Amino acid sequence: MDSRSVTVKRVITGGVETVKAPLPCVLTVNGSAAPCRPRNAKLLMGRKNYDVPAWTVADVDADPDKCGLSGSPTKVKKIENIVFQAKESKRYGDSDADIAALVDELAVNHIIG
Repeated sequence: MDSRSVTVKRVITGGVETVKAPLPCVLTVNGSAAPCRPRNAKLLMGRKNYDVPAWTVADVDADPDKCGLSGSPTKVKKIENIVFQAKESKRYGDSDADIAALVDELAVNHIIG
């Protein structure tokens, strides 16, 4: 977020979608969103004198029929199906050696650790 816009990433089937919107804007989150991160105490103390309101649909005089997923103006530009081939997959067993090999591969590819 900067002084003029907000950029949001969301996980969609087949990847991640990035949306940039000018400020002011309203963002909604559905029930499948990840839980909020815990607040950073240092930042919270620095902002303790800020009065940040939590608005509801009624507070901003919005039409409830235009709120949420059913009222979203979002338009789908392109749907891309990704089909993985058998050559792109690997199978690991449940032995300690197989699990160690999987962890090593994930670490080498910077997926974990």
